[in-house]
Amino acid sequence: MKPETTAASRNPAPPGFELHRATPADREPLIEFYLRFEPKGASLGLPPHKEPERWLESLSRYPNFVVRRQGVIVAHAVLCAEGAEGEVAVFVGEVYRGQSLGRCLLSELVAEARRLDLRRVWGLTELDNIPMLRLARSLGFVAGEDPYEFTLDLKKAAVARLRAA
Repeated sequence: MKPETTAASRNPAPPGFELHRATPADREPLIEFYLRFEPKGASLGLPPHKEPERWLESLSRYPNFVVRRQGVIVAHAVLCAEGAEGEVAVFVGEVYRGQSLGRCLLSELVAEARRLDLRRVWGLTELDNIPMLRLARSLGFVAGEDPYEFTLDLKKAAVARLRAA
């Protein structure tokens, strides 16, 4: 059975990559992804270096998306929605950074937040993670109250899009 590809039309993955909503069949490949994942210093301690299974289990109740290349998961993102807000987290394998996979995934998380009718999404990153901060800003995120936070008010963004149309 082919995974659900809700993202393909709205936020296409770069050529040679496939973006899809994670399924239970992705659990073992995700564990393998995180066992070989080399976090940047800008990852705020995520993913955990030990026992990614537990961490992934805690994320399984939320919308998760993966990017594959030649059948192998090379990037993962999750939208941890609680009430009217959601935290976004994006992880791209070291050799695949700089290939627009982060943009593809973060765009899909924002689209998912809109589908869920969330009011706000936010994320955290180290201040020296310039690529993530630039990416977030390019998608309409602004600095949050916490210096490590970037946030997007989806209701304000929707009004701005309507005015621009």
